[in-house]
Amino acid sequence: MTVAGSLPSRSAKFRPAGRRRLTWLLAAGLLLLGSGCLWFQSAPLEFGKTAQESSTGKGYQLSADQSDLILKQGYPEAFTILFYEDDDENGALQDVRQELWEYYQAGESYTFLNGELTSVDPLDVGDVGPLSAQPYLPEQFAAGMDMEDVLVAAGVDSFIEVPLEEQFLKGGKLYYGESLAFGMVDGQLRYLEALALIEE
Repeated sequence: MTVAGSLPSRSAKFRPAGRRRLTWLLAAGLLLLGSGCLWFQSAPLEFGKTAQESSTGKGYQLSADQSDLILKQGYPEAFTILFYEDDDENGALQDVRQELWEYYQAGESYTFLNGELTSVDPLDVGDVGPLSAQPYLPEQFAAGMDMEDVLVAAGVDSFIEVPLEEQFLKGGKLYYGESLAFGMVDGQLRYLEALALIEE
């Protein structure tokens, strides 16, 4: 299978309200995504094997908006999840889960903030051809997951780590598995992207 590279550019609306805290992580993921997928197939930098079972059994409960969309459209053909903290109305920090679900065949993308549908945008990727079924589901991944949790939830057999400059992302690491990219900061999941796969 081939990763659908250079698909749509990210919508400007898919930027966390607290982008001062996570812009660097999203930028790291997007900048290294293409090259990381090629590295995975050619020359892994650091190779690892998954653990046998999750230490926490964590998962995510889909919201009513997300469940309704799945009933109408099915699961997304690709999706991105960001986990970050942002100030609420009272200035207190709150945990945020922001998701972008992409449906290439339908030409639409859906943005969710803590499970609430916040926007529906056109997705113009041209004719990408038939896509393979997405092996990952958004509810497999939750805030607070560590490396072992992510690998077990995804059922990933192998992965590579892409070193990041310390001044670029302190405490951050970026990993690539089969059609999956994810970023960890201080050992916790902060960024995950499940890529669409074009059938060969």
